[in-house]
Amino acid sequence: MSPGKKILGLTASLLLLTLWASYFYVFKENRDGQLGGVGESTAWCGTPPSSEAALLGKDQLTLRVTNNLRGEFMVGGSLVVSERTFNRYDLGRNELRLRLEPLQWSFGVTPIFLEQIKVQPLSRNLSSTNKSAFAELEPRPIGVHAQTAAFPFDTYRYGYKPVLYYLKGSERIDLRFKNITTLMEMSNTFTPIQKYNRADYINEKNSMIRDEDYKPYGAHECAFSVERKGSFKVVVLLLLLVLCLPLMLVFYRDEPGIDFLATLVGIAVVRTLLIGPVEDFQLYNIDFLFGAAILLVGTVSLIKAMRANSRREMALRSGETSSW
Repeated sequence: MSPGKKILGLTASLLLLTLWASYFYVFKENRDGQLGGVGESTAWCGTPPSSEAALLGKDQLTLRVTNNLRGEFMVGGSLVVSERTFNRYDLGRNELRLRLEPLQWSFGVTPIFLEQIKVQPLSRNLSSTNKSAFAELEPRPIGVHAQTAAFPFDTYRYGYKPVLYYLKGSERIDLRFKNITTLMEMSNTFTPIQKYNRADYINEKNSMIRDEDYKPYGAHECAFSVERKGSFKVVVLLLLLVLCLPLMLVFYRDEPGIDFLATLVGIAVVRTLLIGPVEDFQLYNIDFLFGAAILLVGTVSLIKAMRANSRREMALRSGETSSW
């Protein structure tokens, strides 16, 4: 056996070993159809989640931050206003509003754009003992600072301080809510990690870091770094290894088959499954791996086709010569 065949056989063996090891790892991480435990995709900050405030008619703001496989974030939630707060600020006539003040996400950058969340009209249950008011927050997309091109090592940073207020003429009056909870309910492929100070949240090696950057965030300031689960990264690796199988078959075949077509279809399916179709020609780092696989399979297939054609022509010529 030639050295090239030995190297090819060793590479194929390592590929199959890694493929099966990744498969059993993912199988082990399966929890009723979920990757890892359900709690790994959820987190909270602020006031501990509880239904007590709503039952007792206390002021309570709950934000629910969700996302999907492609890292698109949404924010919604609910609001409970006590009878005392409702009457104090005359919220029957004054429209209650919510703004999210972004936390500093880079040294030397001061955030100036606020996120406005629409609060639905308050509804009161006058027959209840506490006569509190309730409202839903209108769900809407929320901006996060992301490194999407690094998929599946993409990270997202969510950092905001929610503030309820209303307008009295041209004056903005902020409400002091004691109970504010932010719930991070991420997709099964993500895990949120809470950051407790500015230095950890920004996570930059910079000479501008000061002692005050290590000061803990306030009670209502919530900062999270959202990353892909390790099990999801293994799933991506597993799919990439599956795409390597047609490439190995190309090297083993003496003549090209449908491996190039199989590679094109496989990459299209995997790309759409993980990231979605190409939008506005936005490319991820993994797209260059897909492109390299297509070029490699196409190049090897073409070279083998040319060699096979040359062998046939030589065979025909030798046959014609022998007939003379």
